Amino acid sequence: MQVKGSMMMFVVKGVRAAGVGRFDHLLSDADRELIGQRILPINWYPFDIYRRLFDGLVTVVARGDLTTVKQWGRDYGETILQGVYRSVIVAGDPYRTLKNYEQRFSSFYDFGRLEVATTGPSAVELTIRDFDPSWEALYQMISGWLERSVELAGGRGPKVDFAERSWIGDAATVYRISWR
Repeated sequence: MQVKGSMMMFVVKGVRAAGVGRFDHLLSDADRELIGQRILPINWYPFDIYRRLFDGLVTVVARGDLTTVKQWGRDYGETILQGVYRSVIVAGDPYRTLKNYEQRFSSFYDFGRLEVATTGPSAVELTIRDFDPSWEALYQMISGWLERSVELAGGRGPKVDFAERSWIGDAATVYRISWR
């Protein structure tokens, strides 16, 4: 299982900015080696290292606060969606923007599936399947990312709720997303 460099950069920069020494008790030798490397957005990197670094950021920097993690999703989503992945945003069309993630998900991770289904004129259900089911923190970050995606596409007052949560035993993680 691997993650794209554009996603790995987020966690490596975060660990470096917070001070690598603060994470010593959480890092393996492989983690430290990767942190010392130049991360290229087009390369693929080991998912297990990505997860450990992300979880380290949640523990050390966010102190377990998932509201902070959701805000990271909004902030990093905006940064990356105005850069490398700007083609995801369809101005004036939040639905098509979210639908673009069906194809783009595989450019972030080499496993898992993302599906978008319309549930109303300004509402969808977005489902993530066959991914890391226990990783609540990442799903919270994704909720912030999705919220910001809708806003960047012109949707106002986006609301992102969990209809199903894989980390409590549901078969998938399902987001209910609506906007005006």
